[in-house]
Amino acid sequence: PSFVALSAAFDGAGLRPYAPAHLAVSGPLGAAVRFDWIRRTRVDGDDWTAPEVPLGEDSESYLLRVISGSTVLREEILTTPGWTYDLAAQVADGVAPGDRVKVAQLSARFGAGLFAGVELS
Repeated sequence: PSFVALSAAFDGAGLRPYAPAHLAVSGPLGAAVRFDWIRRTRVDGDDWTAPEVPLGEDSESYLLRVISGSTVLREEILTTPGWTYDLAAQVADGVAPGDRVKVAQLSARFGAGLFAGVELS
């Protein structure tokens, strides 16, 4: 009588990567725009003395999307926590102020995690 047996199934959200932190934009549209962020981890990330959190994945990768409304203008898979949106790519995409850039960490076990986003100006 002190316990109850329970069978449960979970959707694996505990493996979903966190959204990248501190997504920053350097520069306005119409020139090269630099995006930088800091990766986050679900694995052994509690050591505040380490210069960086452990990767926690087989490899470091990110999914970056440039979005206008609900239309994806550009999608890139990146292996470093930064990206430069050069003027030629901006013109080819037809990007405009108010469009958004979103970045998610990728996991081999889960797929894309939560997105961090920033509006272009």
